[in-house]
Amino acid sequence: MLDWLRLWPEFLRLNLQKARHRRRLRRAPAGVAPPAPCQSASDSGRAGITRCEACHCVRRATRYRLVCPALEVRGSEGLCTLNAAEVRPLWGRAAAGLMLPPASVLVLLGLAIWAVLQAQGLRSLDPLSVLWPPRWSEIAEARRHHFQSLAVEAFAAGDPASATIALFSAAQTGHGTQEENQRLARLATLGGYHSITDAIHTADLARHPARADAIATAWHDDLLIGDRPGELARLALARLASPDSPRGVWLAAFLESIRHPGVAAPLLADSELTLPHPGLRHALAARADLDAGRPARAGDQLIALAGLRPGPEVRRFLTLGWLSVGDARRALAAALDPSHPAAPGEPALLAYAVLARSGDTDQARAALRPLLADPRHRLAVLSALIETPDAVLVAELHAAAPPAADTGHRELSARWLAARRAAAPELAATYATTLALAGRAIPAELLGADLASASRQPRGLAVAILSLDREILYALRAPELPRSLQALGVMPISALKTREK
Repeated sequence: MLDWLRLWPEFLRLNLQKARHRRRLRRAPAGVAPPAPCQSASDSGRAGITRCEACHCVRRATRYRLVCPALEVRGSEGLCTLNAAEVRPLWGRAAAGLMLPPASVLVLLGLAIWAVLQAQGLRSLDPLSVLWPPRWSEIAEARRHHFQSLAVEAFAAGDPASATIALFSAAQTGHGTQEENQRLARLATLGGYHSITDAIHTADLARHPARADAIATAWHDDLLIGDRPGELARLALARLASPDSPRGVWLAAFLESIRHPGVAAPLLADSELTLPHPGLRHALAARADLDAGRPARAGDQLIALAGLRPGPEVRRFLTLGWLSVGDARRALAAALDPSHPAAPGEPALLAYAVLARSGDTDQARAALRPLLADPRHRLAVLSALIETPDAVLVAELHAAAPPAADTGHRELSARWLAARRAAAPELAATYATTLALAGRAIPAELLGADLASASRQPRGLAVAILSLDREILYALRAPELPRSLQALGVMPISALKTREK
């Protein structure tokens, strides 16, 4: 062991001496060669017969060949195989010799760390990820994926404490791909850890500005699932300020969000909030007045908003705004207004909502029936039937467009929700059986939930458990409108028309 410890500094000492010897040779007179520092000074300096002095620092001379390959051992004597004038430093060998011990230690340490990581469950990590510095970032990514898996397992096992630790660890380790981060954010949303969700999406937006719209859309869905309309309204405003984002999508998201009680007033009171269009301030003021119990002032704001000739996204807000005020005639007029642009089928869908709540059940059904068999409006019709249930229309939809072999599980889930909301148990059982045969069985806790009630909690359970399209999520997360405007003292529209005649 002592020999090996002595050899390591010899790489540097011997080569420094040889380098000085080369400088002395260049200054020496022609034909005169000074003795090499590693050779015996009393010998001739000729190859093969000159003894090596340097190898005497170790007990076994043969080991010194690691430092100087010119050494030849004969019996107990070490001889140099080079003439004195040919002795030169070997810096490549010196560098290799000096680096070998620390490199060996680092390799052993790296392998030990890799073994520990393997024992912790990071099976996808190979040794090179630990040994090669450019790949060290893979360790953090593997740990992030591992913690994410632990969080899923903890949620499945009903262990919220472990799930919390795993989620926080995953969010604070590595960066992850956009897809992985979206899955992690969704997991945090379903677990109720909204600060983690916001942190993940905020970091993703900062790292990937070119994909801001896709990241913001995923954040939008998490806020919708998490029932956080205030935060969704602020995100929508931020995206509306970007010229590249789809204006219609974010305007609809903003207007749907501020319909929730308690959202509009804080936004109006925020002096730093920038509204990209004056109509948005009228919409906010209308909702704030409704929340404060000032329907007359809310109506003035709705009139001002309608006067700006808004796009199709605002038609729904105006219609439902007049419904909340209790003015069914103006609500129906806003739904059917031919002077304002509308998305295909939107007037009929809004007319259904108005007529159903004003007590004109037959007219409401007549308004929606033309859309039942049209696959282009299937999701919109299902969302309308979930938000405003009607058992007769749910049955007619099933008869007009029964589920086919290629009907996706998202649509089947929406049909099941519409049947449950309308208290149609036979149809609900049919859809549940079809989903189970497709490998998408509805969990028992959701089967037993009272989805027909006005309570938002069972619908929140459906949002958390089922895989649903965005239109259905909006219907489930929509604020509750009066089931019947007659409860507010409002006459059915048909009765008003009769009185006018």
